[in-house]
Amino acid sequence: MIHEILNLLGKAICHQLEERSLHVSGAALSVCARDTGIYIGIFSTVLYLHIVKRKSIISIPTIKVSFLLLFFMVPMIFDGLGSYTHLFQSNNVRRLITGICFGFVLPYFLYPIYLGKSLAQACEPVIKNRRDFFVPLLFSSTLGGLIYFEVFPYYLWDSLIILSIIVWFSLCVSFLFPFIKQTFLKSIISFATSIVFLCSLSYLHTLLQNSNLLTLLNFSLKITKRILG
Repeated sequence: MIHEILNLLGKAICHQLEERSLHVSGAALSVCARDTGIYIGIFSTVLYLHIVKRKSIISIPTIKVSFLLLFFMVPMIFDGLGSYTHLFQSNNVRRLITGICFGFVLPYFLYPIYLGKSLAQACEPVIKNRRDFFVPLLFSSTLGGLIYFEVFPYYLWDSLIILSIIVWFSLCVSFLFPFIKQTFLKSIISFATSIVFLCSLSYLHTLLQNSNLLTLLNFSLKITKRILG
């Protein structure tokens, strides 16, 4: 039952190809190695910022630091494009590492906006010292290593990854409800909305896989290319 629920939520954002997924305790995780890295990275930075920075008045990183963070996102983009265009073959270790580098960057830009104080005059950058950068990076890298070497049981890691997906989507969805001022109520509504959204995406994914809609879509795209080309 738990496995089916985790797999359902994972399908919302991932192709779930078994050969591109990490295996723990003999079972494939509910998302691929790249998505595992991304959401482990997101989890690590969100956890750090929530513990250390949630009571601070913070803004997004400075321009100089932002360029450094964006540099960490390039390897996954390069690896993904190269793999999907068949320029070279990737592997799960590379997918995991580049996913972590990509994922741990994202909350630095979104979390300060989520707190709603990023425009205050007295705010300080979310990355103020080296610790703010290296602690989430080292923590996410450690988690990635523990997952890769199957240190703990499957359900622990799969539940953590799916929870990270839900939390991240809840954080993004919360921007749809700026009129809700009560933090707890806003969090509950955002959480419920993200669950519904992920389930809907998962069922849509299943529908496309199990029907002729995908074939029809591909056929339509080919016709369109021929007309335009």
